[in-house]
This record gives sequence, C-alpha cells and structure tokens, in this order.
Amino acid sequence: MEVELAGIPLVVLPGTYRRETLARRPSGPVRVVVRSFTRAGQALQRAADRYWSSLGAWPVWDGQGLRAGPRLVEATAPANWPSGSPAWSGIVAPEVHLVAGNRQWRLAGTPGSGYSGLTEVRSLAAAVVDACQMGTRLLLTHGSAAQVSSIDLVANTYTTSFYQNTARLIATDGQAGYLVPTTAGQDDRVLRYTAATSSTTLLLDAPVRRLASHAGFVWALTRTALWRLKGTTAELLFTFTPLLNQDDGAFLVGHGTALYTWLSGQVHRADTTGSVRGWTPTGPRGLATRGAASAGGYLWVVLQDAVSGRWQLWATPGRLATLQGLVLDWEREEPWYLLEEWTDSGAGWPVAVGGRHPDADLLLVQVGTNGLLVGQAVPRPGSPGLRSSFRVASGLAVGLPLPSVPWLGVGAALAWLGEGGASAVQARVGWSADAGASWSWGSWRSVGGGAASGFVVLEERFTMPLESPALQATVAVSGVTDWSPAVVGLWALAGGAVGEGSGGSASEGVWLPRRRWQFAVQLAPPLLRDSGGAETRDGGTLAAALWELWRSGAVVAFRDIDAGVGEDCLVQVVGLSERWEGIDVRHARRVDMELVEVG
Repeated sequence: MEVELAGIPLVVLPGTYRRETLARRPSGPVRVVVRSFTRAGQALQRAADRYWSSLGAWPVWDGQGLRAGPRLVEATAPANWPSGSPAWSGIVAPEVHLVAGNRQWRLAGTPGSGYSGLTEVRSLAAAVVDACQMGTRLLLTHGSAAQVSSIDLVANTYTTSFYQNTARLIATDGQAGYLVPTTAGQDDRVLRYTAATSSTTLLLDAPVRRLASHAGFVWALTRTALWRLKGTTAELLFTFTPLLNQDDGAFLVGHGTALYTWLSGQVHRADTTGSVRGWTPTGPRGLATRGAASAGGYLWVVLQDAVSGRWQLWATPGRLATLQGLVLDWEREEPWYLLEEWTDSGAGWPVAVGGRHPDADLLLVQVGTNGLLVGQAVPRPGSPGLRSSFRVASGLAVGLPLPSVPWLGVGAALAWLGEGGASAVQARVGWSADAGASWSWGSWRSVGGGAASGFVVLEERFTMPLESPALQATVAVSGVTDWSPAVVGLWALAGGAVGEGSGGSASEGVWLPRRRWQFAVQLAPPLLRDSGGAETRDGGTLAAALWELWRSGAVVAFRDIDAGVGEDCLVQVVGLSERWEGIDVRHARRVDMELVEVG
C-alpha cells in the first residue's frame, strides 16, 4: 500500500493502516451564541480581537445586532441661510423653529407629513452666537453686536434687549437666563437675569468655556472646573488640569444622565448622578469637531478622523444611570456607532428638530455647499428612514502564541424578526489578512424578501487555507429600502490548535466532520513500491522530511491509498513516533504517523 504526503511517496507497513473519524459527531443540543455589539463598543483601536467596527450600522435588540442606520437626506438650504454656520432650535409642539446667522426659520409643511423645507420667519438684531430655550421662549446672544434678544415661540413675537447686556454664552435652569457677558475681564462670571435689568453675579474660578442647560440646572465649564448653577447658588462639582487646547470645550451637551464635552481631541463624559465626579474619555478621537447634539434618543457628534482626515458622524445611545449603578458607581460600557464618513468637506453642527415630521429628528449643515442634511433617528410607520447600505467588521482574530494560523474561512449570521419586507437585500462576506488595508470579497447573495422573520448564515470557505498571523472578517449589506436584516454574528474559522486567547471572549470551538489517519512507514530495510520497484531514498533523509512536516505544522496535500490523481485532501502531521528495532542501525527502522484532516 502506498500514500503520498506533501508530494512524498510513502510505502505503508502492512497491517498498520487505519482511517477513522477524528471525533464523534455531537448528538446533543448545540449552543448558539449571539454576539453582542454593545460591550466594548466601536473598535477605536482597531487592533484588539474583542472589538468590532462598523459604518452606517445601528443597534437593535439592546445591541444584540446591528442593522442599517439612519439615512441622511440632502435638502436645499433656504435663501439667506448662513453657509457653514451653527444653528439652534426651539420646539413648542407641533412647531419647530431654528435660528442661524441673523435669521429665524420654522419647519414648513403639515405636522405628521414628511420634511418639506424651512420657511423664513424674520430677521434678527444680529448674528446669533449662542441660544437656549426657556419655556416657550428662545433666548439669543449676539456677542458684542447686540444685547440679548428673545423670541416668544407661541405668540410669534421678537423682543430686542430682552436682557440689557451683551453676551457670548447663555443657558437657563427654566426660571432665569444665565449669561457670560462680553465685557472685558468678566469672562469668569455668570450673570443670572430674571428681568431686563435685574441680575445677580455668580463669580466662578476661571474663564467660562461653555454653558449648557440640562436636567433643570445650568452647567458651566470653565478652564479648570465644572460648576452646577441653580438660582443664586453655584456648586463646584469637580476640578481638572487646565484646558490648554483652543477647542477644548468646543461643545457641552446634556444627554441622559450625563454631560458630554470635547477635551484633548476626544469626546468625554461626566455623570450628573452618583458619587463619581470627573471627565471620562468615552467616545472617538479626532483632529477637530463640528459640534454635538442630543436628538431622537441619541447623542450625535461630528468630528474629523485622526487617521484618514475625513469628517465623520458618530452617535451613541449613551447609558442611563441605574439603581445598581448609582450604588456601585458602575455602569455598562457605552457603545459608539460610526454612521457616516464623508470624502468631501462633509457636514457639521447637528441640531435637534424632532417632533413635527416623522422623517426629521436631526439637521446638519453641509460644508462647502448651500445644503442641509436631514436625519431620522429611528424607523417609524411609513417612514423607515434606513440607510441603503452598511458594513460591520470584526477586530483582529489571532492565534497567539502561534506565529501563523491556517484560516479556513469567514462567516456572518443575519436575522430579522417580524420586520421583513417584500424585496430582498444583498449581502456578502469578506476578509482581510493585512489589518484592513485591503479586502477580499465573496459573492453577493440575496437575503430575505417576503418572509417576515428569518435567519441566514453566510459563509465563505477558502479553497486552500489562508496562512496569516491574523484575519479580519466583514459583512456588507446593500439594497436596503423599507427593512434591514441585522448582523448578529461575525467570525473567522481557523484550523489547527487555536486556543481560547485567539479570539478573546468571542472564540469558540467548532465541530467539523474531519478524518484521522494512523499508519507506519518502514524506513529500513526498504519495502517495494506499488509499481514493483525498489525504494532508493535514504531512510534518514526521509525521516528528516517527515519530522520537518510535523515541526512546521504545515497544511499539506495527502493522497490516500484508494484515492486517484487529483483527489487529494489537506492534512496536518499531528503526531510522529520513530522506532529502531534491533541492535544494529541496519535493522528495522519505522516511523508511526498520525494525520488529521484540515477543513
């Protein structure tokens, strides 16, 4: 009997050949693990195997899956809209008003219908530099160009010199207006106004960078501290090292039970409940930011990516303080989702506009063009508002301490529960062996179409194992209209002894129907070949070649005793035992081998 291993013909010692299954086929229940896309969040480092990254994806089922995120619809900005300028909103249902530059607008169209543009209401005393809503009034500051003015959103009246002072920042606790005056040398104080000329001065520790209205308080971010203001009381919450970067404190936004700001090129959060005080890095990093807003139940941040230089839109649902979290000062990790990445100048200055139109929760101002972007945070009946495509990628799957791993393929699991549409979407899986620098892709496949619920596994098995220290898997979905499947699992399949550490907490053993061979090869004296010819190779040379196959762990071709030409399978040499029988090196010498099928 004769076999061939890695191109080496081997004569099998009669009576030693054995072929069997590597392991029994499981007969009990199989545990299916649904991967979570909440803990650890977006793969900011893009180098840890427990992380993931996405573009255009949105969480569903409490983060157990990712589906198509919000669609941003381009809209033409109205005449007189200031290019590249931030905007502020005031909402008294069902009306939504905006101020930007020196103009006031309101959302046009019938409440409950789709977004249909902006209608100009009036000109203002001067360009707006900050604004806040106090009850049914919108308070506006104009820097040194004009005193604080006010719009009554119910009566539709405009009052100049509502507070007889000029200001650069303004906020409210719902009862009074708090402003930072423009007067030289007074940037370290907040003036509380209850009437046009009635004010109280609250002296803080350092120049004020930003004010915010949140949870019935006014929050003041100075160069060295965060203050909470209510009535005539100023409470110092915590201090920190002096802010040195010019854009530190570029925004201060309340969302859920926390405040968010921009410090040292990264989003930070500070909980407004509990006993833990201080700024905690929580969101993505960037070279610069174009503001943030809380809208539609999510916090939205526009920033410039530090690696690519592109402008991006990120969002997070935040994390609400729970009773357990307040007691233990502990809360679950906060996930962030990359929803848009622009190749041009992008957009910025998000502002909340929800409440009038089902397809409009958020408005962004485009840069370099006279346009706006309208976003819908969550699907609503008749207004799915879904992005047409999205993509999810795994972190680096590795086989440490192995320097290289034979990867057998990649796969993804997609599911939809009661939300399937009539038309199918397209999906495909891909992989990268160079940490995402380049990607290879499988074929597009139709998913869904007609079934209200479903579950699909997409898998690409490699023809030959891909030898690489690490592998990333990705899945792309396109053709989304009124429904979207959710990615609930993503994996890379490895051969060989890849341990638990190879995939972080996400690694798991997978049963595959594989075979095992055990047989002996006699090296001396040589046996006759199947052709009848004598073996001419030196036994020592042949033994060295077999030992090298075992040492390297290489995946090689194997032709079995009953296989024809071209019917090879892939195996690894997992065990060798060399024996000398007799008292002389010329006596019988054999190698017992164990091979295991790969893939």
